[in-house]
Amino acid sequence: MTASTTDVREFVLSTLAGEMNVPIDRAKVGDDSPIGTGGIDLESLSLVELTLRMEREFGVKIPDSDIEALGAMTLGQLAADIVRRKAVQ
Repeated sequence: MTASTTDVREFVLSTLAGEMNVPIDRAKVGDDSPIGTGGIDLESLSLVELTLRMEREFGVKIPDSDIEALGAMTLGQLAADIVRRKAVQ
């Protein structure tokens, strides 16, 4: 399965809002919204949980050493990173 940035973005937003109960206003979250502080405000445990869910959904491997860097990305950067990881497997 080929994943697009749109697929990843939709998965992240629906997972956060629906399954992880993260209070986000989807109308206010865009590609330039930070995953961490000042944006979606995911705390470290939620970021780890989201990372595990993305690994399962998109068949990518994200080393533990990369998780902190994911939290510093914007939603658009995160989506592009997951698509890139999928492409190089």
